Amino acid sequence: MKKIILSLIALIAFYSITNAQSKIAHINTSELMNAMPEMKDFEKKVKDYETLLKKQLDEMQNELQKDYIAYMNDTISPPAIMEIKKKKLEDLQANIQQFSQTAEQDMQKKREELYMPIYKKAKNAINEVAKAKGFDYVLDSSEGLGVLVTNPSNDLMNDVKKKLGIN
Repeated sequence: MKKIILSLIALIAFYSITNAQSKIAHINTSELMNAMPEMKDFEKKVKDYETLLKKQLDEMQNELQKDYIAYMNDTISPPAIMEIKKKKLEDLQANIQQFSQTAEQDMQKKREELYMPIYKKAKNAINEVAKAKGFDYVLDSSEGLGVLVTNPSNDLMNDVKKKLGIN
């Protein structure tokens, strides 16, 4: 009788442990994001914004170069005027450096502003598919993120692409 009770307890414990195990799936989010049509628009908008900032910076640098050449070729202005022109060149150089730093920050903000809606859309689709399939966890199997072994049957890529309407 004691053996039967111990066997029954062991069986219940084993059943509890197997039921307590979480279901885990995986998806390569880099591949998913690159497959989303919104990423082409994202890349175009980022490139356009970068081009706009670069154009503005180039215009400022051209103005500085033009003013510098004029300053160097000025042989008739009195010293007081030359000092004012020199100060103007220094101020313009400082403005260019400030613009360059601000442009980098603006570029980063623009990237995040454009990227986050796409990321949220992908994440929501992953969450919905994982929930529908009964997975408790979804690992990102993108290159370099530490997932070494994956089971192809637990890959959510095709289901998430289908959910997002991606071929």
